[in-house]
Amino acid sequence: MALGVAFYFFGLQWVTNTLINFGHLPVALSYGVLALLAAYLSFYLALFACVTIRLSRGNDYLFFLLAPFVWTALEYFRSTFTPLSFSWLGLGYSQYDMSAVIQIAEFTGVYGVSWLIVYVNAAIFYILREKQKSHSVVKFSCTAALIPAVCLVYGFFALNALHDEEAGQGTELRIALAQGNISQDRKWNPTFRREIINTYQDLTLEIAESQPDLVVWPEAATPFYFGFDEVETLRMQKLARKANVALVFGSPYGETIDGKSTLFNSAYFMSREGEILGRYDKMHLVPFGEYVPFRTVLFFVEKMVETIGHFGEGKEAKVFHLNNQGFGISICYEIIFPDLIRQFANNGAHFLVNITNDAWFGKSSAPFQHMSMAVLRAVENRIPIVRSANTGISGAIDRDGRILKTTAIFEKNIILTTIRTHQRPPTYYTSYGDVFSWMCIAIVFALGFMTRNKYKTEI
Repeated sequence: MALGVAFYFFGLQWVTNTLINFGHLPVALSYGVLALLAAYLSFYLALFACVTIRLSRGNDYLFFLLAPFVWTALEYFRSTFTPLSFSWLGLGYSQYDMSAVIQIAEFTGVYGVSWLIVYVNAAIFYILREKQKSHSVVKFSCTAALIPAVCLVYGFFALNALHDEEAGQGTELRIALAQGNISQDRKWNPTFRREIINTYQDLTLEIAESQPDLVVWPEAATPFYFGFDEVETLRMQKLARKANVALVFGSPYGETIDGKSTLFNSAYFMSREGEILGRYDKMHLVPFGEYVPFRTVLFFVEKMVETIGHFGEGKEAKVFHLNNQGFGISICYEIIFPDLIRQFANNGAHFLVNITNDAWFGKSSAPFQHMSMAVLRAVENRIPIVRSANTGISGAIDRDGRILKTTAIFEKNIILTTIRTHQRPPTYYTSYGDVFSWMCIAIVFALGFMTRNKYKTEI
């Protein structure tokens, strides 16, 4: 468990940047929070070791069989069913740049990639433990190598097939991704309001000469409530007409529900004529950032961290249309949730727009980790993803998981990228979700039950 604490403590260092600089917590307390988070996440590593060792009862071969299923079951549970739903640093994401390895995600989701990694490592562990039995080890090695070999062969086959399909097929879309590089301390400061608006207007007019089909601004790009501030709303509509571009941009939205004022983290889709074609409200909120879980119990947290908001949850994974191609919009860390993103694909999205503001994390590994998780969403659903981030990384990902184009972090920029969308049947993962992960859970329970009964019989 100590190694797990160290891994998560150093891998999630960016958490302290957020707590210290924006939550205004003391340094010692911020590192204490990080230590608690690392301890919580490492608990699953300890549980993995405990369950696997207990069920295998000293049998190395049984350990090899159990390990990938136990790991995947726990990783899926941790990422999906807990209040934090924190899938950051999931094992499968470590392979985001190994294109052939991750193609199986269109069937299994990212958790299948995690399973494969643990399977290979458990096989190596078994071989090292049994190396004295040369004949049986050779036989085992050849047999155990079949599964990763099949996965890799399929990966190369899928990449080639997708490459051939790309040639001259599908609908080509030119999308511009704006990165204003607005520091968090300026974002909602009225003094810098006009400067921020001008930044995005200038970037949009600059790229308009290239005639993109769509220009994307980041999460909460407008330092005002679109639709409520009449003057700035009219200026936005005038900009769309002047640049002759469709726009997607983030802006807060508020309404009164059951007599209470509710704030939403929203994204708007505006036509070239300045007409609002739709609004998407963020569905998966950030715990301790946009809401406090167990609020009645953890009431003291709000007093400690003044920046915590109370946002309303969106209800629908809406799909909009650009040049007859459907697209969804995910906001910030919604991109890390496989089941949410597949809802957009199931609802008819041919590509996905992700808008985010990673300025909270500072110059850290977080923007790179965030981007890597988007790669797996593209493969799982076989849809391209374009991403506009306030301070980076902005970029485009093809449906095979290749990163096509990116910006550097903490630079003002706007890039033009070309993606191709395709009319094709949904992937197995899009249609059925985490069947593989549920299978892993079922296998762990079944093997646990069988092992327990066998142990009782021996006694």
